[in-house]
Amino acid sequence: MFHLSRGVFHSRLIACGIWLMISHVTPAMAESMANLASDHEDTVAANPRLSLHEVLQQVVAIHPQQSLLAAHQQMVHARRTMANSWLPQAPSVGFSHQNDALMSNRDEREWQAQMQIPIWLPGQRQARSQVASLADDSLSQDRAGLQQLAADLLRNAVWDIAMRRNDVGLADARRNTMRSLSEDVQKRFKAGEVAKLEVMQVDQETLQAERLRVTAHAELMHAQFRYQQLTGLNEMPAKLEEPLSTREDYADSPYWQAAQAKVKLAEGQRDLTMIEQRQNPQLTLSTRTIQGGFDYAYNSSMGVAINIPLQSEVQRAPLLANAEQNIGDARTQLETLRRQLENNLHEAEHNLHVSRQELTLIQQQQAIASENASLARKAYRLGELDLNQLLRLQLLAFEAERSLSSQQLQVQWNIAKYNQAVGVLP
Repeated sequence: MFHLSRGVFHSRLIACGIWLMISHVTPAMAESMANLASDHEDTVAANPRLSLHEVLQQVVAIHPQQSLLAAHQQMVHARRTMANSWLPQAPSVGFSHQNDALMSNRDEREWQAQMQIPIWLPGQRQARSQVASLADDSLSQDRAGLQQLAADLLRNAVWDIAMRRNDVGLADARRNTMRSLSEDVQKRFKAGEVAKLEVMQVDQETLQAERLRVTAHAELMHAQFRYQQLTGLNEMPAKLEEPLSTREDYADSPYWQAAQAKVKLAEGQRDLTMIEQRQNPQLTLSTRTIQGGFDYAYNSSMGVAINIPLQSEVQRAPLLANAEQNIGDARTQLETLRRQLENNLHEAEHNLHVSRQELTLIQQQQAIASENASLARKAYRLGELDLNQLLRLQLLAFEAERSLSSQQLQVQWNIAKYNQAVGVLP
């Protein structure tokens, strides 16, 4: 007969309790995970015939900003119509009649008709044509900017899915390895080579691996749902890797060019305002027919008049102030964008450089950890290593494998981010 210390007795009692809990919970957990997979599944299949560029066009086509671009197109068309018009404004016609029926009543009658024709100001038509061209160019740059925005969203979406799929694959591998290890420990337990405590310990690690797999699968489904919302597709390109662009700055970025186009448009509108700060002269053509009070014969005549509005500070000041404010706003946005693009480019260059260096180190770590785990597995089977040491080395191997595959994907993602920073579309 032997006696156990109070601490050992408590430890074994707790261990037995955990064992009973695991043995009862494990089937329920498996059923719950199966129900979760069947109730919530967002599938995005990989299509080797689908390219990133094709998906990009789909993202652009359904992007909400298309409505805004359509409105801008209407504005450009209106500016072009104004520039190509024969007259700077619409002409006007007028009619009048005058008689003395309520006054002297001597049968005097007068009829008058006139047409007022606005006259172009010097340089006005050319300035309007210039503004229309600048507006058209700005719209084109806005369309390119939308493509760049869509490319950013698409790149993040597809690489997020790639990372999540990698996590699921690693979680599956970890679960399978732990299941295999659990089977080995069960066999050794039945042979009387190990204690039940080791069986319980490895079962706990197996359940932990199963839980991580469920979490990874859920994150993958969320990422795939976001892709479906963005693209409206249930397929994604099988090939996501992009060649690294040879550009070294953001000068050709659609974002930058669109901001510059807005500054030029604001300056063109200011130049037009300088011309249109006063109203257009009016040429008036008129005809008049008179029937005299003592002569019943009709007397008809024609007249020509010109009306030249004088320049007034009351009208001029607010127009120019508004034009200058538009230029200031556009230049402010340009400068803000410049700083943002410089930061994005610097971060993209730095992250790509660092991730490549890290990949080299992680590859070495993974090779060592994988070899250690393989040797530890053999040593455990031979009884030369306890279970705690095996699980620790196995966990290090899992983490090293996860780091390696994740870093390989991160390098490719960082290449895509660099291309995005310099304005290259996929």
